[in-house]
Amino acid sequence: MSVRSVASLLSAASGRLALGASLGLLLFVAETAWLLKAGVVGVDIPLDGPYAALAAAVRPLLPGVVLRVAAVYLLAGGLLGLGAGVLALAWTRRGGWRAAGLTVLHWWALLLFWAWDRALERPALFDDLPALKPALAWLVDHGEPWQARAAAGAWVGGCLLYTSPSPRDRSLSRIPSSA
Repeated sequence: MSVRSVASLLSAASGRLALGASLGLLLFVAETAWLLKAGVVGVDIPLDGPYAALAAAVRPLLPGVVLRVAAVYLLAGGLLGLGAGVLALAWTRRGGWRAAGLTVLHWWALLLFWAWDRALERPALFDDLPALKPALAWLVDHGEPWQARAAAGAWVGGCLLYTSPSPRDRSLSRIPSSA
């Protein structure tokens, strides 16, 4: 591999990482705003009596907890962005808006597969999403953990199969050329 191709690969990877981290942060902000607006996080609890001491002890810790949660969203979003960037790269060798759009598409797909897997493994994680309760209840009652993983594998396998050479002509690939 030449130095130029390595630099190009690192540039593309850092762009996908930044795009994924931005999507993760956007998701954190949107979810936080929705939770606060819906009032499902207990912000309006009266703090009289024994709750006053608990609130006084916890209040200084909240900014650090919120920052750690935001950091996890950034990190997870960035890692999903890298994975989505690899899948987008398999579909198109060109950069630009098409590759960014494909990265976003794959990012959301990978996020949904991961959320599906987590909903089956730990349903209580999604208790603060009342709009999704019927769908999540159905998934928990009828789903198995392997199904989310198999669906994710099928998605990735389908992406790789799309880019594989034709059986009739092994020298050609369905990947568009960059020329």
